[in-house]
Amino acid sequence: MLSRAQPRDESALAVSVVAHELRAPLSSLAAASELLIEDLNTLDRRQMRDMLQVIRDGTYWLQGLVENLLCAASIQAGRFQIRAEQLNLLNLVMDVQPVVGPLLLQKGQQLRMAADADLPLVSADRRWISMVLVNLLANASKYSGPDMPISVRVARWGEWVRTSVTDRGRGLPAGSSARLFEPFYRGEGAADSDQGGMGLGLAIVKSVVEAHGGQVGAKNRPKGGACIWFALAALESTDATTRAVGDDRI
Repeated sequence: MLSRAQPRDESALAVSVVAHELRAPLSSLAAASELLIEDLNTLDRRQMRDMLQVIRDGTYWLQGLVENLLCAASIQAGRFQIRAEQLNLLNLVMDVQPVVGPLLLQKGQQLRMAADADLPLVSADRRWISMVLVNLLANASKYSGPDMPISVRVARWGEWVRTSVTDRGRGLPAGSSARLFEPFYRGEGAADSDQGGMGLGLAIVKSVVEAHGGQVGAKNRPKGGACIWFALAALESTDATTRAVGDDRI
């Protein structure tokens, strides 16, 4: 869980990391906006589209950063509240697709989805679990190369419903599993990733899922890449009518 009281040096680190991560997208937004304003009459449609794409992608990135910071602040201050409802996790994955779509499109990545038949519902907060999914998908996109698929599988797992997000990247470095969900931890390959990131996403995933009484974990994919999963308790309900979707083995 995110600590409520950080030592002074960790607070200073947090401020430094946030400032560093804000600098790049803000610089890109400023440069693209300035170019549009100054050269609007000389830019062709392709150039205008490129500039608008920079602005759009930077805006989405900043929105995600702000949401993560607000969530972290809420957890640390003890104001985190869950408004649970019965949810179908596969439907929720489909609902967040438009949010992460621009990230995947930028790198030519496809989202592959698979689910068990007769998938049970779970009791969870739609907003917070949506944030969990967005963070996991953004993380998978970050560590996957261009044109590499990202897989999501929602499956019954004993008394749980487990959602797994799998990339085709470098995989988890040896001994990193214990630190993966720590605040401000950035795995191997993050420094040269064009998606950036300050290492809060997976820490928030862990905090939110555990606040729901769930579990999180990570493992390497046998054929390369990493799989990060979370599990929520299954509800025994006759309303669970999900049909089997796809067959993308992880």
